[in-house]
Amino acid sequence: MGNVTRLPAAAVDPMASVIRPLRPASKPTLLRNALIPDSDGDGYLRRDVLIADGLLVKIAPAGTLATPRDGGRFVDCTHRMLLPGFFNAHTHSVQHWVRGLIMPLPLELWVLQLIQHEPRGNGGWNGSESFDKTPALAVGVSAMLCGVEALLSGCTAIMDHHYIRNCEDMATAVAAYKAVGIRAFIAPMLDDDAELYQNFIPLCSAAEEVNRRAHAAGCACGSRGMRADGNFRERPGGSDAEKTKKQLALWEECVERFHRPDEGIHVVIGPVTAYSASLDMLRGAADIRRRHGLAGHTHLLETRAQAMMAHQHFPSGSAVSHLAESGFLSLPGTSCAHACWLTDDEAKLMAESGASVVHCPVSNLRLGSGVLPLSKFLEHGVNVAIGCDGAASSDGQDMLEALKLATIIHTASTPEYRSWPTARFTALTLAARNGYRSVNFGGDAGGGELLEGRVADVTLWDLTALSLLPRTDPLSLLVLGSRTQAPGAGSGLDSAWVDGVLTVEGGSPVGIDLPALRALIIILQSDYRSTAVTDPSLLPHTAAAEVEYRAAFCLDAPDGGGTVTPELARYEQGRTLYDPTLPTA
Repeated sequence: MGNVTRLPAAAVDPMASVIRPLRPASKPTLLRNALIPDSDGDGYLRRDVLIADGLLVKIAPAGTLATPRDGGRFVDCTHRMLLPGFFNAHTHSVQHWVRGLIMPLPLELWVLQLIQHEPRGNGGWNGSESFDKTPALAVGVSAMLCGVEALLSGCTAIMDHHYIRNCEDMATAVAAYKAVGIRAFIAPMLDDDAELYQNFIPLCSAAEEVNRRAHAAGCACGSRGMRADGNFRERPGGSDAEKTKKQLALWEECVERFHRPDEGIHVVIGPVTAYSASLDMLRGAADIRRRHGLAGHTHLLETRAQAMMAHQHFPSGSAVSHLAESGFLSLPGTSCAHACWLTDDEAKLMAESGASVVHCPVSNLRLGSGVLPLSKFLEHGVNVAIGCDGAASSDGQDMLEALKLATIIHTASTPEYRSWPTARFTALTLAARNGYRSVNFGGDAGGGELLEGRVADVTLWDLTALSLLPRTDPLSLLVLGSRTQAPGAGSGLDSAWVDGVLTVEGGSPVGIDLPALRALIIILQSDYRSTAVTDPSLLPHTAAAEVEYRAAFCLDAPDGGGTVTPELARYEQGRTLYDPTLPTA
């Protein structure tokens, strides 16, 4: 990476200059005459809503509730729409530092560039020493930016699948989310691979033959593959038992130090994937969850490559069955991101296990991963939520952008337009209700619905903002429209409450000084770069990964032999515009 402006030594806690105190939820708030979606139909109702003690205490016909006494707050909502807060059910906050940087690449090659160029990578803020020397401040500031962007697009809760080196990284993220005021489910994203990168790329079916030919030809660089001797890998990489113990201990420490649901911080157990977490690690993760009553989160069958790897890594040939066998899948509050390449049987197993799927339409298209079969999953009874994914694969945290794409992308999957999702369904059912259910925080005691007795995680939208005019269907327009950003256009989001605490007022976050945050981000990362720095050919290990990736999918017939074994040839149809079937001998 280029030069990075250093903070002065006296700047012990630069994040402190960005944070402003949130107002305690000590007084009731009456929202008078708010427009709310009718839960029993497609229309709207006018209602008075009383927020007190962190809950939606009363929802009554407009004009029937008295203004709270003893200094309670009154808000005239004649030109406002009240919605349940959305749940951004999958993201990676640290990716904000490389958003817009990585060139068009599939997930398996993209992630190597992410690891290289984020502040802690070998191309990070301190060069090859970045992993040890880049301060946890980088993690905290990116979490703050992630939380602000999610909050200002209507989210009151977020799931951060958060790669950490240690508890210091975790502590700065916790501090950032507390300052923003968003309800944070933080899943330390850990693995126990013995060797980094080895389980990110599928194996080439012809690896043995490719290596034999290279040896016979006397090639000093082997097959240009990922092994240390330059040859192609012939089997999945192993795990490190000592690393397994350390990662399980790190999860335990995070739970002990940071799991404070009453303060809006929920620690979630988050193995990165089933391929980079051994069976012992998955079982240990399940044990921690049982003992502490925690939610769980992981990536699942995001790409065709991961569907291929399931056959190469697991005796069952199914990543879903593998997670079920480990005991991880069926525990309450299990959510799995992406899931584009599940079979029908795997979707049914997800539903039977009570596990949720997180639909990430923006990143799935950005990385060429495919399209989740929404209607099929819903028919099988799977709880489907919505996520923005990390900002290096979606290049932002705009939940409304994710909702718009989740609403319209499925129109290309069937001519039966009566089954196409509506904006209302995407927003209220998938993003709000199902999002909170995905972490076992819905229902009678949770959020995601405008019902009496639920937690007061709600948003208030300005119906006079240019983006919500002229008057049509305001919720549909919110999801399908755009947001004009001129100063006089008005902010679509007027206010937000999380656990009854006001976190957004007048379109701005209450707890964060936005100009100060912008200035801090500029100081921390001052140089511009080109996407050209993320070309896989520039580094030996990423070049080798690209060679093996292309060989695995027969993209270069001379290297891969042009065929795969029969069990690796067929994949679910309809997930991509191309036929995903691979040639066999």
